Amino acid sequence: MKRFAPFFILIIAVLTSCSVPQYVTVPVNYGPKTGFSYDSTTIVIVSHYKPDSVKIRDFRRISVLNKMAVTSLQTAANQLKYLKGVHVINLVDTVNNKINTDSVKFLAAAHKASYVLVLNDIVAGIYPQTSYYNGVASTYYTTKMKASLSLYESNGIYSKKLVGMAEVAQDEGYSSMFSRPSYRSSIPAMTTATQDATLDALKDYLPYSIANERPLYADNDALGTSVGQIKLGKFNMAFKILNPLIDGTDAKLASKAAYNLAVVYEAQGDIDEALKTAKLSNQKYSNDFAKALIVDLMKE
Repeated sequence: MKRFAPFFILIIAVLTSCSVPQYVTVPVNYGPKTGFSYDSTTIVIVSHYKPDSVKIRDFRRISVLNKMAVTSLQTAANQLKYLKGVHVINLVDTVNNKINTDSVKFLAAAHKASYVLVLNDIVAGIYPQTSYYNGVASTYYTTKMKASLSLYESNGIYSKKLVGMAEVAQDEGYSSMFSRPSYRSSIPAMTTATQDATLDALKDYLPYSIANERPLYADNDALGTSVGQIKLGKFNMAFKILNPLIDGTDAKLASKAAYNLAVVYEAQGDIDEALKTAKLSNQKYSNDFAKALIVDLMKE
């Protein structure tokens, strides 16, 4: 067995010398891209959706689509009411009202509203999808929903079309091509897809968040300690460890420290400083982590 000792020693040396990055989840919260024109805003939400009984002959489908229309209205109301200064009036049973300049002005005046949000249409579909794993095909069904709304100003003249789409995979119980799911059996998937489609339509007016999985350099004691502090959310401690390293003479270490600090700034929501520090990391010593982070931050 002694003759294999150098081989095992070599493996251990290689493994211990490898730099294995650690990962941290960085949630990033964003405010709405646009807002409403007044500090205190009342929005009336109404439905103008009525399934086309000529095209859709199945009364059960019509019943499900009507339920999805209510789901869309409720989703819009539940989300908008949490915005600062926004009060929502949800008039679910308004399908017979004609939507034109006069009717919008009337609704806005009657409820002292600044805006009228109208649900125009709900489109549903159930489609087969095929995915491949290790060369083996698997077929399943997915539910796709489209929500079409219009946001009117109180004068009834100016409006903005809001369209959202979403899809949800069916439960595995309906994956077989021999048992196409019906609208009624797809209500859970349709409900989720309708909610998501409505949120997609309103996305410019709502805050949202994403979670990024960021690699971190941890290949020496100082960097490893900074990673531990970052994972604990102790960003001030991480800053105290990393900042002196950035000004050091070791370009590679300075680059890695700057990159880790850029992730700290991103985790704190300071995107501008994160981008600046990620660029500094790449200037100190070109590295793929910083390049990828720069691309993501420029999108954010």
